[in-house]
Amino acid sequence: MNRGREVLVGAVILLGIVVTVVGTLWLKGSNFGRPSERIDVLVTEIGQLAEGNQVRVRGVPVGRVVGFRVEPGGEAVRILLQLDAMPDLPDDVGGLIAPESLFGEWQVELISRSALNFDYYQVPEGTTEAGVPVIGGFTMPDITRLTAAAFDISQNLAVLTDRVDRAFSEESADNIRLAIENIQDASENVRDLIEQQATTFANVSAQVEVAASEIGSAATVGRSVLERADGLMASGRLDSIMGNVEAITTNLDALSANMATATDGLDLTVARADSAFARVDRLTARVADGEGMLGQLMTDTVLVARAGAVLTQLDLLLADLRANPKRYVRLSIF
Repeated sequence: MNRGREVLVGAVILLGIVVTVVGTLWLKGSNFGRPSERIDVLVTEIGQLAEGNQVRVRGVPVGRVVGFRVEPGGEAVRILLQLDAMPDLPDDVGGLIAPESLFGEWQVELISRSALNFDYYQVPEGTTEAGVPVIGGFTMPDITRLTAAAFDISQNLAVLTDRVDRAFSEESADNIRLAIENIQDASENVRDLIEQQATTFANVSAQVEVAASEIGSAATVGRSVLERADGLMASGRLDSIMGNVEAITTNLDALSANMATATDGLDLTVARADSAFARVDRLTARVADGEGMLGQLMTDTVLVARAGAVLTQLDLLLADLRANPKRYVRLSIF
């Protein structure tokens, strides 16, 4: 009887040991001899991540965290992941270490870096260690760090609020109100100026349109002139016109030479005329002085009277000669 109890107690103890070992292995994520895959993640820190935490891909558990190791130099921490099987991962895969729930559990999620743009640890693509792939990761801040950051933000806001309270007094409010009124007046002035400029621009546009129309007309006339010039050049009349112009130019040159020669003769004629006018002046002066017969006639009244009487007698003689020619002329043949 005692021996049976001892066997039963021993069996219970062995069963407890087996259950403990199996439970421990199960809790540690042991695959009980099934094939598994390794992948390492490099991060600057691990936060609250611990061994045994789950590894997920799109929310599906695919493995567990099996260990940590600080890299040489202390710049990064290597997280050792044990995967049940290597799932299909994105080309730009990264490890995101973040809380799994609000109760303190953390996890490693293998995601595409383009899905969440964080500052992942830079690991050269294709890096492996003893055949184990190595990827970069990013650790989300835990609640304590968020609380510390919120405390710093609250302190900064308190300082900023205090500065605003000291800067924004009643006088500052009045100045701001006056500044707003000045801005409103300036806006109205700018609007009036814009309206005036719009009217001026409309007038300028009308003048530009008229000028463009006149330029178009001038262009039409110029095109017509060019077409006529092209017609003249095509018909050969332009060569004839150029020949006529050349002949006219030659004639003008000859005429200029003749005029130059005539001008030389005219100079001689003018000199002779000047000499003749000088002689006339001398004669006129002698007449005015009473020299010569003509001068005496012009100055001596008695001589003028006698000359007049002689002319009168001569007129009477001629009249009598016409009336009685036989008295003065006798014609006898035999």
